Amino acid sequence: MSRVPSESAVPTLPATSSAKRHFAFFSTPAHGHVRPTLPIAAELVRRGHRVSYATTAQFHDDVAATGAEVLLYESTVEDLAKEVPADAEDWLALALTMAVAESSALVPVLRARFPATPPDVLAYDSAMNAAGRLLARQWDRPGVEMFPVFLPQGQGVKSFSLGKLVEGAEGGNGGGGPRPAMRAFHEAMSGFLAEHGAEDYSLREFAAGFGGTRLAFFPREFQQGGELFADHFAFVGPCLDFEAARGAWEPPTDGRRVVLVSLGTTYGNRPEFFRACVEAFADGPWHVVMTLGQNGVDPAVLEPLPANVEVHRWLPHLAVLPHAEAFVCQAGMGSLMEALACGTPLVLAAHGREQVIDAGRAVELGLGVMLAPGEPSAAEVHKAVSTAADSLEIRGRVAEMREHIRAAGGTLRAADVLERSATAG
Repeated sequence: MSRVPSESAVPTLPATSSAKRHFAFFSTPAHGHVRPTLPIAAELVRRGHRVSYATTAQFHDDVAATGAEVLLYESTVEDLAKEVPADAEDWLALALTMAVAESSALVPVLRARFPATPPDVLAYDSAMNAAGRLLARQWDRPGVEMFPVFLPQGQGVKSFSLGKLVEGAEGGNGGGGPRPAMRAFHEAMSGFLAEHGAEDYSLREFAAGFGGTRLAFFPREFQQGGELFADHFAFVGPCLDFEAARGAWEPPTDGRRVVLVSLGTTYGNRPEFFRACVEAFADGPWHVVMTLGQNGVDPAVLEPLPANVEVHRWLPHLAVLPHAEAFVCQAGMGSLMEALACGTPLVLAAHGREQVIDAGRAVELGLGVMLAPGEPSAAEVHKAVSTAADSLEIRGRVAEMREHIRAAGGTLRAADVLERSATAG
């Protein structure tokens, strides 16, 4: 039975301002960062606003489909998985150093496009906050930082903190001096500020001085320590476009239960993992849908496939999840939110540091089960999927989180938040 949310189940919020504004979006050029923003851009266009979106050629068509004006720039990221290995000790420092380079590539494009009249609001991905905070300050415009990952502030929150990273780069590592990756981030960020005319803006001011709205693509109830965050943290939940996924996939007609398997688009090159999933469900009572990622495992290495297993390079997960009884995934925040919005229990195969945190939170909330680190056996995969799908407790917790997601407001509330930022600015 399909579990696509009905329109009546999603809160309908009125537009907050009739004045037409200009919103500029930019995000890290990765699926998990760009895709949550696209429905918001489309909604603002629908409300009559002007929207500009700076992105790379990879996402040109997706952004153009929203009605936004596309501003192309050349990305500095060639292969995120190689530049920022998931198991790297200094994963955060490496990722943020890469993000600073990306911001540096973007800033001249935005300045050249808007030399006289900057946009009214800058809506930017948290990983692109070097560009976002710099331009908001220099253009004297409100900024809205969008978070597809956990927010890093708040007492007791086990997440990533830019402020702590700056302190580590400046103050050293337990008296032994800063690690090379931290020092590299410090140098990259200092160089970025100097290059773009902000020498008077210290790293500590940059890390702590942002006072605008933060918009999170998950409900407050999923955030670690969510009750500690003030009202300028808008937990709008996932912004999803079910209509775009309509017709992309049809469920089997033989009565088999559906399980979706995906390791995302960045760290999904794990052929042994997918082989274990094929073996786990071969010719059994489950219908398996696998998406391997555009740069992931070659489908040919999994052949021959049983009749009840279908493999795709990519497929909109929102076409499958309303029919799935379990989702085996890498625990990226976007994947988690898509599944929970559809009421689908989780089986978590976290690989990267960020994903381990996401998966730990999901398990803490009783939303699924975690596979052990490394490559699981077929028996372990089968047991985990059966547990997640058949546990009344897990299904109940998933249903509760689905209600929190509905109440968060999604795309319409996110557009309202941006409109209010324009008015306040």
